[in-house]
Amino acid sequence: MGITESIVSIVLDKAKESNAKKVTEVNLEIGSLTQIVPDCIEFYFEIMTKDTIAKGAKLNIHTMPTKAKCLQCGNVFETPELDLTCPKCGNLFSQITSGKELAVTSIEVD
Repeated sequence: MGITESIVSIVLDKAKESNAKKVTEVNLEIGSLTQIVPDCIEFYFEIMTKDTIAKGAKLNIHTMPTKAKCLQCGNVFETPELDLTCPKCGNLFSQITSGKELAVTSIEVD
């Protein structure tokens, strides 16, 4: 619930800055490693925006896959099982580069 409060706050602040009368759409990126449940975000978003200019706004949640970069050969690869072994060279040492995101990427307003 706290995460959704922050999202709503960001949306309403940005809408206010642009003198918007209505928020129509919100786009989020949520990394697969965050363990955030999109259904919960949607549920609380609807409740928290009911008396605001964001009431009824379409919420688009894009789940970002977990990716890693091999520290030996530089190969970037998806790793849904969190296996950091490089599929190209077999190196066991890779760095996670994607999957931890949580961002409001865009807001559409009238």
